[in-house]
Amino acid sequence: MQDSTIPLTDAALALATRGHPISYRALWGAAIEGRIPVARIGRRLFVQEVDLALIADRLSSRNAA
Repeated sequence: MQDSTIPLTDAALALATRGHPISYRALWGAAIEGRIPVARIGRRLFVQEVDLALIADRLSSRNAA
């Protein structure tokens, strides 16, 4: 089974529906800084749906500190 790839612009909504309200701006900053796994295709950034829990963990723990 192939993992679903979603645009970074949709990742904030996907995280929010899973109970992790993280802004697009926070996601973009983490992606540019290399703190979360992303793939660049052309000018757009994408994440693997399977990585959403990891992304939520990394950004939520950073916000809690």
